[in-house]
Amino acid sequence: MPPKNSKNNKPGAVPQRRHWALRFLIGATVIGVAGVLCAGMLLLTAMAVAYPNLPDISDLSDYQPKLPLRIYAADGALIGEFGEERRQLTPSDNIPKAMKQAVLAIEDARFYQ
Repeated sequence: MPPKNSKNNKPGAVPQRRHWALRFLIGATVIGVAGVLCAGMLLLTAMAVAYPNLPDISDLSDYQPKLPLRIYAADGALIGEFGEERRQLTPSDNIPKAMKQAVLAIEDARFYQ
């Protein structure tokens, strides 16, 4: 005969192990939901901070690189260049196909996918 002071003597009583598992499951769910909410709030905060610093899309479509000031003599010879950056704008048609493929392979192997 079971002892009279046992907690499981009541009809429909749930064993103590189930209470512990249920509490653990509820606690893990609450922590998971809180983690997802914190991650979402962190993402929204990061976007709110970064958004004002993003360039306007029209600036990206109308890109004007900084070219140095080049001074030429009357006969067409280059006398000098002035400026912080020494760039020479090259149309993409003048760049060899192997060079384009090499840059794409280094930067983004899945570019054409």
